Amino acid sequence: MQRFVSVFAIWTAALLSLAGESAARRAAAQDANFADKTITMTIGFAGGGGVDLYGRALGKYLTRNLPGNPSLVVLNQPGAGGVIALNDWPRRADPNGLSVTVGAQSQTDPDALKTTQARFDPAAFKMIGGLGAYSQGLAIRTEALDRLADKSAAPVVMGMVGSTLRGGTYQALWGASFLGWNVRWVRGYPSTSEARQALERGEIEMATFGATKDFEYLLNTGKFTIISQTGQVQDGKRVKRALFGDAPIFSDLVRDKIEAPLARRAFTYWEDVSQIGMWAALPPTAPERIVETYVRAFEAVNNDPKFQEEYTRIDPDWILARKPDIEKLVAALGKVSRETMQYLDAELTRQGLGQ
Repeated sequence: MQRFVSVFAIWTAALLSLAGESAARRAAAQDANFADKTITMTIGFAGGGGVDLYGRALGKYLTRNLPGNPSLVVLNQPGAGGVIALNDWPRRADPNGLSVTVGAQSQTDPDALKTTQARFDPAAFKMIGGLGAYSQGLAIRTEALDRLADKSAAPVVMGMVGSTLRGGTYQALWGASFLGWNVRWVRGYPSTSEARQALERGEIEMATFGATKDFEYLLNTGKFTIISQTGQVQDGKRVKRALFGDAPIFSDLVRDKIEAPLARRAFTYWEDVSQIGMWAALPPTAPERIVETYVRAFEAVNNDPKFQEEYTRIDPDWILARKPDIEKLVAALGKVSRETMQYLDAELTRQGLGQ
């Protein structure tokens, strides 16, 4: 009996200790207070662009939901796809919640980070939350559909913005690689609007877009078909975008046709990087109680009807991305091997898209 009482006492003490530690953690998280403080939000992109608009909208409501209602200063440091702003940011950022950054895909993409010689590890950042990349559709002139799978016919002309393949445009690359699509590339359009105009004129026959206004316009002409879409991640799952109707998620078309392990890893890299939208993060040195305080404030912002209404006027297609989803994607990108990127470079070169 005495032995039983002794064991019971030990278990009781342990449970009380755990409960005390849990209560202490909750209290510590609640203790974070920013009264009379100023938070500096670093944005590695120019004022007026998409990342800047999101950062300022988020920051305005974030400070209203942080304890003590701090003030906000936004620091724009554009250059090298946002890399310049973050190269020294982890070292000089205040760890106690007074420094936050809002970033984008180019600051987490290993290919872009290699090209710009980045000196930071985005996987080490303490993510708060952000926006996911919305599904991008691949539109083709309906009259050109039959030629896409017919190598004896003239190639379908695929247009792209800029000189570097990004995001949804990879659908055409993988389609040519693993579905036998008959594609010829034309690159260098300075904007999506100019690519859309080229598509309307028949100068090109296929292109990818993400904005609702572009697709609504194209579909209203009755001359175009959406043959696939990248899909968008919601609650950890890739789902279709209602705008694109029954257009299949591209990964479902091609994944089972990729046999070589290195090719599979390259495709997985594309799947991950194409889902990165915009994100807010604290520096790697931020303590967990500060991170938890920010995450609660972020959730409050996204549940605020005023924020939803205001940001919808800026981007009617925005998709909420929560901390776990962003962390999972960024961590996976941080593990992409050099051999994987070399495979992708070789495939781009084979299709006439080498750097």
